[in-house]
Amino acid sequence: MAKGLEVHMVFEKLAKHHASQLLDFELENKQWFETLIEPRAKSFYSIKGVTEHIDLLINQMNEGTGYSGVLLQNNIIVARANIKDVSNNEAFVGYRVAEAFISKGAASFCLSQLINIAQSKFNITQLKALVLENNPASMRVLIKFGFQAINTNVNAITINGRRLSCIEFCAKYA
Repeated sequence: MAKGLEVHMVFEKLAKHHASQLLDFELENKQWFETLIEPRAKSFYSIKGVTEHIDLLINQMNEGTGYSGVLLQNNIIVARANIKDVSNNEAFVGYRVAEAFISKGAASFCLSQLINIAQSKFNITQLKALVLENNPASMRVLIKFGFQAINTNVNAITINGRRLSCIEFCAKYA
């Protein structure tokens, strides 16, 4: 990056107008994501599939059961983050960061935004996250924000022929 070049990042609530950008983000990072999490259905990787996905997430936001956001740099999605399964002052958080943006603070920025939204919008007192054992970077981000490992589901999933355990993290808020 050129000296003095300001990088502008903004966290926005996911909206229909993000469909094309979201499809680009998901396609560009598909191989990377599939080393860390379950692959998406093939039907997802089209403008129709992404639009339907966004509609579902908007419905969850309207129902008060979730929140979805995107982190943009110069109008390009570099990460996405969500709060889901909101009920009884509890919810799950998750995020996906573009491979080119790992170790650059994007996951930490997204998680800080999610924690603020969870507390202010949903009055959440407990957040949880699920992370596969092959993703120590995500675990470090969660721990940095006060999450603790509370459970391990051994051999929960197979990715690329490898059986992986899933670790559940939890953070409590007053």
